[in-house]
Amino acid sequence: MTDHRNRLRGIICAVALLAGPAFGMGQGLKVCLESGPPPLSSKERGGIDMAVAEQVADWLGRPLEIIWYEVEDDSDSSPAAQVNGLLSAGVCQLAGGFPLVSDGLRVPLTDTYPLVLPDGSRRFVKLGTPIHTAAYRSVDFRVVLGAAEGKRAVSSLDELRGLPLLAGQNTLADHILLAHGGGVLRPDVVHVPMLQAGVLAALEKGHGAAALVEGPQFDAYKKAHPDSHLRDGGYQHPLQVNVGFVALDTRRGLVDLFDQAISDLLAEGDIKAEFVRLGYRFLMPGQPQVLPPLTLRLLAQPAGGS
Repeated sequence: MTDHRNRLRGIICAVALLAGPAFGMGQGLKVCLESGPPPLSSKERGGIDMAVAEQVADWLGRPLEIIWYEVEDDSDSSPAAQVNGLLSAGVCQLAGGFPLVSDGLRVPLTDTYPLVLPDGSRRFVKLGTPIHTAAYRSVDFRVVLGAAEGKRAVSSLDELRGLPLLAGQNTLADHILLAHGGGVLRPDVVHVPMLQAGVLAALEKGHGAAALVEGPQFDAYKKAHPDSHLRDGGYQHPLQVNVGFVALDTRRGLVDLFDQAISDLLAEGDIKAEFVRLGYRFLMPGQPQVLPPLTLRLLAQPAGGS
């Protein structure tokens, strides 16, 4: 760590200490993380979101406690509302791995949410107003080809018309395929239920010709299955989603500290180095920091797309 970084961190932490209880200084950081298969973090395997939380806590000089949760599989559940509920219930101060999309950062329309707590109990929680930190990574969407497609390369989603295309049911990748070209791919899209083995496992078994998946998801699959015949088709969708931490607006001071830490960790290459260590491709957060509402028009023709 450079002397410049030490001085910067010292100044910021001194300011935070002067601010006292408003920042919760002197206490450990409690961060909620979704537990899941790679590239998601988990207590057993670690992962990039856990690693970044540890880096930020170290930068701030505060002990870290990770609270693991699993996304509710109820058909009426909302991942954004679930995270808000965990924050509003005081289970954690921030939640990591949160996609920075305005749809998920809206002021809640409902007063209460039936939250399942990490210990399995359930109670109604009054939801607060969410705010976000700076993004620390970004997620891309790639076309992955099955073994039957040989060595072909894909330069446009239009080239996949007429082929069975896999996507996780109700995921952003699913909606991108459905919206493309005004719906020209709709007859070809096969929705894979999220509770099954997964889109890439289904593609490996020949249940489709191609799939649109998050880039880190494919990286993690290839790392776990080095003998896989699945290939990156060469096409990356123009839409990218930044990922950051989220907190309630009552934690604005703590969010400001996280912003400083994330900015420094990105500038010094610490976060990218963690991606390299874990075997994933790092994608620098881009602009806008927060995507506007995910309308059909945006999904069909994202900024920078063709």
